[in-house]
Amino acid sequence: MLRVKNRGIMMIAELPEAVRKAWGNEIAQEFTEWLGEQLGAAGLAPDIQISAAVARRKVNTLVLQEVSNLLLAGDPELKSNATGGWIWHVPVDLTFPSRGRVGRVGLIEVDARYGEVRYTEAILTTMRHEAERLADELPSPTHG
Repeated sequence: MLRVKNRGIMMIAELPEAVRKAWGNEIAQEFTEWLGEQLGAAGLAPDIQISAAVARRKVNTLVLQEVSNLLLAGDPELKSNATGGWIWHVPVDLTFPSRGRVGRVGLIEVDARYGEVRYTEAILTTMRHEAERLADELPSPTHG
């Protein structure tokens, strides 16, 4: 059995019995270890069909349409959920053209297999309020 761990992702594969018989157990074991290293180095994982870039674009589209054009998705982080599935946690930041990113306003989840963006109206409302709070705390630009 082949087990590969890469960034918290566990992949499992089993060599066909005919291959194990033809190669013998020692060679089969060496091959599975080598293959595991190669797959881990390539960052391949099963059940992850949605890339981090796609998850980020989906969140950017959502917050642009539903909250504000001043919100911008950050770098997604892949997490496993309680049922063994994979979820992208995508942070959302308030930005200003003159200042860049000024602070985090929330987090949106994206299913890494199907691409479903998971949010509620309460999450979006919290983002709006947090963005307003951050904007109010910023010092006014000085005019000379």
